[in-house]
Amino acid sequence: MNYDIQETESPRLEVEYYGADFPVDTLVKRMEEQEFIIAEFQRQYVWKEEEASRFIETLLLGLPIPSLFLAKDKFSKKYLVIDGQQRLKTLQYFFQGFFPNGKVFKLKGVVQQLEGLTYSTLPSSERRELDNAIIHCVIISESYDPRGIFYLFERLNTTGTPLNPQEIRNAIYHGSFSELLQDLSNNETWRKLYHKDDIISNGQELILRFLALHFDLVHYSGNMIDFLNKFMLENKDLNIISENEIKNLFFSTIDFLENCIGSEVFYPKKSFNTLLFESLMLLTPKGLECSKFKKAYELLTNDQHFWSLTKHSTTSKKNLMKRLEYVEELYRNTHL
Repeated sequence: MNYDIQETESPRLEVEYYGADFPVDTLVKRMEEQEFIIAEFQRQYVWKEEEASRFIETLLLGLPIPSLFLAKDKFSKKYLVIDGQQRLKTLQYFFQGFFPNGKVFKLKGVVQQLEGLTYSTLPSSERRELDNAIIHCVIISESYDPRGIFYLFERLNTTGTPLNPQEIRNAIYHGSFSELLQDLSNNETWRKLYHKDDIISNGQELILRFLALHFDLVHYSGNMIDFLNKFMLENKDLNIISENEIKNLFFSTIDFLENCIGSEVFYPKKSFNTLLFESLMLLTPKGLECSKFKKAYELLTNDQHFWSLTKHSTTSKKNLMKRLEYVEELYRNTHL
């Protein structure tokens, strides 16, 4: 997914950054002391033994390597790793002497003088050279524009798989709220309604979308990504909206929909419909009567005017309000 800046927005992103050089042993120490924040989607170590060895060899040969990209987290003051997690982990594993699977980290596929060596068996001069080798880091300052971090994650991602916005939010706005979203997305009733197990973070974004629109619709301007970013940032520690309030709202909403309509409620045409989900989730907390809602649901899913409202400019404030008002009016005018 590309996070394209809307035409109405300035293309300029205010992201302040500076360069810093760190010795390898300092980076390893900070890894050991958990001073780096590594996002969930980055945590799997994917480098093969030969790749990891070649990276260590590059440092031992005194050759330059790509910069690490970090962001100073404005909350914990730790460093959020934007790009470079595989390199940092490789350094940590080499210094420890073994890979996560327990295999001894011996250099493999490197120059003959280094082949088969571990950190502890390196000649002392080579070990000092590695300890003192400098790695350049580009550090985004604490005053970063949240949109800018999104662009950086997308453009600098080297995990091999495309990132989605919620994965990035979970990294940038890590805290009680992100943990709660992960818990809610694992709820049994929600999983019945959502059906999908492949990309859990997509379900988390849908839940976030419901909560943001329910609690903060008045501040929605038409840019859904920025709106969800702002809502998650402001509520990252659940200081504004409590965990109990969120849980009570979410569980009562999905329980009603599951009990009244069933597990296919968001699948009117055999595929999940985000705008139907949005409309029903926002209508339900207003207090519905099941038998009347069943009739209204049947009318809605066969209503051509409603579906026409889901065709164009679906995230514009005007069209979103039209959909919500239309669905509410349809329910209000439904007679058994």
